[in-house]
Amino acid sequence: MHEAYFFEQQDGSRIAYNILEPQKLDDIKKTPLVLIMGIYGVKEIFMGLKEELAKNQKVIVFDNRGMGESSVVSQYDPISLDLMAQDTIALIKHLGIKRFNLLGWSSGGNIAIHIASNLPLDLELEKLIICASRVQSMVPSYFECLYNLPKPPDGPKNIQEQKDKFMRIYNESFIDYMVKHPDIFDKYAEIHVTSNCPFEIFKRQWEAIKETNILSKSKTINVPTLLIHGEDDVLVPIENSKLLAREITNSKFISIPKAGHTFWFGASESITFINEFLST
Repeated sequence: MHEAYFFEQQDGSRIAYNILEPQKLDDIKKTPLVLIMGIYGVKEIFMGLKEELAKNQKVIVFDNRGMGESSVVSQYDPISLDLMAQDTIALIKHLGIKRFNLLGWSSGGNIAIHIASNLPLDLELEKLIICASRVQSMVPSYFECLYNLPKPPDGPKNIQEQKDKFMRIYNESFIDYMVKHPDIFDKYAEIHVTSNCPFEIFKRQWEAIKETNILSKSKTINVPTLLIHGEDDVLVPIENSKLLAREITNSKFISIPKAGHTFWFGASESITFINEFLST
């Protein structure tokens, strides 16, 4: 368990974050990497990925406003992509960081693209990594269907029910990995059962994401960019990353065979790709 730290935004929202320090002294001097979580998620979902990446550089993870350990003044206040980007920038400045790398997963990639296209002049983004991010509606969205429900659906009540749900809906490589690593499977299920993920905050997040034209913003990005996507991602089809790769001039696209939305589980090569990209 990593220690949680907090800082307060001007509107009264509190942002919770963790800092993972590398073990080698030389790696502490490397450019820090900030991870941005996706919609309806908490920073703990990055389990496995954040620890592996922290072996090579400082890693910072945080909960988006209103999710996990972060808070908002009211769950009904509007949330915009710009506001979530401002939270990320405020965290980076709060930590005294001037130069950084950025990784956005799922809708966290939308926030990362927004930041990269509107970067304050006093900060330097060295490299950008976009993972499994949605840029347009290619199929009826799971999140749109969820958003239209009158109330949050009844979810699993305990760890075993959550694991059973994963076994029904997740892709084969994820299931194979979790069956071979039962302790990780238990922890991952526990995160989903016990984390604070208010339905109203999800709805505000989805309103922000679906109303933003990310493709137009991506055309302005000129920093080296890595796009990673699992070939078996059914939540966000891989065509989204292929489209982004065509729009971002200085980009490299890597597809991960047999991987789903949480591509790092069961696909250790994806972490290697990220580290290699950051080190070159």
